[in-house]
Amino acid sequence: MEKKFKPYVSPEDTKTRELTFRAVLLGAVMAVVLGGANTYLGLKAGMTVAATFPAAVIAMAVLRMFKGSILEENIARTTGAVGEALAAGAIFTIPAFLIGGKDALWPEVTAMNYVQGTILLLVGGILGVLFVILLRRAFMGDTSLPFPESVACTEIVKAGQGGSSGAGLVFGSMGLAALIEVFKNGNGVPIIGAKVKALFTVGGTAKAAGGTFPYVSPSASPAFLGVGYIIGPELASITFAGGVFGWLFLMPLVLVFVSTTGEHQYLWQQAQHYVAGARLPAHMATGPFKADHVPTINNFIGDQGVLSGIYAGSIKNVAIGAMIVGAFYTLFKMRKNLIGGMARSFSSLGGSSDGAALSRT
Repeated sequence: MEKKFKPYVSPEDTKTRELTFRAVLLGAVMAVVLGGANTYLGLKAGMTVAATFPAAVIAMAVLRMFKGSILEENIARTTGAVGEALAAGAIFTIPAFLIGGKDALWPEVTAMNYVQGTILLLVGGILGVLFVILLRRAFMGDTSLPFPESVACTEIVKAGQGGSSGAGLVFGSMGLAALIEVFKNGNGVPIIGAKVKALFTVGGTAKAAGGTFPYVSPSASPAFLGVGYIIGPELASITFAGGVFGWLFLMPLVLVFVSTTGEHQYLWQQAQHYVAGARLPAHMATGPFKADHVPTINNFIGDQGVLSGIYAGSIKNVAIGAMIVGAFYTLFKMRKNLIGGMARSFSSLGGSSDGAALSRT
């Protein structure tokens, strides 16, 4: 027997304050702040995290001072969490316009590009709201659909009605993260290393290239730690496995083919000089390497690193392909729920088939 959905607040309740100026204003402010934070985090970590939880806690903490209702908290939380979704749409699409140098869609960023980007995000945001309007009733009423994030957020809001908001834990975590960042960031007091990067070689001779294995440790970042905690051990392990697969399996294979050709013909010897701590002769000083200097790890891995350049031009393309396949596979698995939800939504636009009024959502 299908479990009937029962809302926490009765649909017939029209007296509780909901769409108020203070709720919308607080939600808009949180959308800007959390959206900006997720934009930075998404570009750095390659994924965004749910802004729903901090938005819910902050909304409860702030609106409680003004005796706000649970519906006002929900409006503020929903508005604040939208910034994260819009940020994800921006960071996963707009950089594609800039990749490709002179052949890119946006070879040089101009004021017109900012206008185009703003219009694209505006249209995407409006389309997202329209789809939510169409699908909300099906998603809210179908109890078979798993929404762990929304369910958890609901429990947070319900717990807040009993006097527990968890705001102290959220703001305390923010303070601890800021303290760690002060001792890690180069603009603060950097006594904590951000990461460890190095390489080792296997086999090979002075004339025949062997295996070159570059590696970079996970970054000592409170933001990344928070991402890992939010997505959970399973998804965090998959992400970590992808990094190991890319750097310690695919990269050595690629380096075998490129280390004896073109501009990378001395790559194997350069790696050997790095491992041995020996100075490079002049004829091997190509790219970022300098003659009569011992190669450093930054010559291999970093903003100007030769291995980072190879990684960006080859391994990242594999990762992008895997991401696209995963997206289509997810849509394929959700096809029945999406099609059914759209069908029920369109059929309900004209009201209930038996003439009864539909409950508001």
